[in-house]
Amino acid sequence: MVSVEAVLAALGRPLDTPCDAEPLGEAPGSPVQLFIGGAETLEVVVREAANPEARENHLAVSERLRDAGFAWMPELLAIVDGATVERAAPGATALQLVPPPGAAEAAMAAFAALHTLPLREGLDWGKEPADLLPEGEFPLHRLGFAASERDGARGPLQEARERLLASLFGFAHRNATAANVALAPGKAWISDFSTAGYGPQLWDVAAFLLTSGLEAPARRALAAAYGAHRGMAAAEAADAVDLAGLFWGMHWQLDLPRRLITSLGDDATTGALRLCAARIEKGIRQPAGDSPIARAIRRALWGVE
Repeated sequence: MVSVEAVLAALGRPLDTPCDAEPLGEAPGSPVQLFIGGAETLEVVVREAANPEARENHLAVSERLRDAGFAWMPELLAIVDGATVERAAPGATALQLVPPPGAAEAAMAAFAALHTLPLREGLDWGKEPADLLPEGEFPLHRLGFAASERDGARGPLQEARERLLASLFGFAHRNATAANVALAPGKAWISDFSTAGYGPQLWDVAAFLLTSGLEAPARRALAAAYGAHRGMAAAEAADAVDLAGLFWGMHWQLDLPRRLITSLGDDATTGALRLCAARIEKGIRQPAGDSPIARAIRRALWGVE
C-alpha cells in the first residue's frame, strides 16, 4: 500500500496527523480504511489492487466517473501513485445488514444512472456481445447436474443466451455483487471499478439482487424499478433480469473454485464468497419473473415450476 504519509500529503494534512489503518481484507491488494484524526476527522478507503490491470482500470474508470459527475460512487479525494483515495461511504453492504428502507431502490437508480452514462472506458470495448457470451455447451456437469438434467436444460440455455445477446449492452460494473454496493436509508454507493467496462448491463442488476439475500418478490419489484428508469415495462424488466440472473448466477458458481483459491488465507473474503454462493444457489431456483425460458431451465435442473 502507498504510505500513510503520502496519503496525508495528498489530502493536505500535516504528516504528523493521527491516523489509524484497518485492512479490509487479508490478501495482497485489499483496500485499506484510514481513520484520520486532527481538527477535522476523515475516513477514507485506499484502493490499490495487486493486479496492475485491475488497478489501472479502477483508476481510469473512477476518474471518468468523477469527471462525469456520477453521484453514486464514493467521492474520489486524491490519487497517490496509482492508488485511489476515496471518502468512505457512510453505509454498509447487504452482506453486512438487511438493506435499510429505500436503499435497494436507490441501488436500482444508481445502476440505471451508471448504465446510461455515455462512457467508453474500461475493459473490452473492442468486443461484441457474442465475444463476451461465447457459443458452446454450458458446462453444467461442473455444477453437479446429471446427464438427464443437462439434456433438458440445453435448449432453454441456448435460448437464454440469444435473449441475453439481444439485451442491454454498454458500460457496466461487471462485478456488482452486494459486496461492492454500500447502502444507507434511501442511498447507495457503487465501488470498486477494477473490472468495469463493456458488458451485459442486466448482469449488474441481477448480481446485486441475487447476492443481497432478497426474496423473489422483492427482486421482481426491484427489477421493475430498474426497468422504469430504462423505459422498460415492469413485466418485461422482471423477466429479463430474472433470466439474466439465472445465466449470471450459474457462470458465477462455475468460477467459485478459482475465486476461493485466489482468496486463500483471507478469511473475510472467503466468508463473503461463500455467503454470496449460498444466496445465488437459493435465488436462482426461485422464479422472480415469468419468462418461459427461465421456467424451462428451472424445470429441467431443479424440477421447479
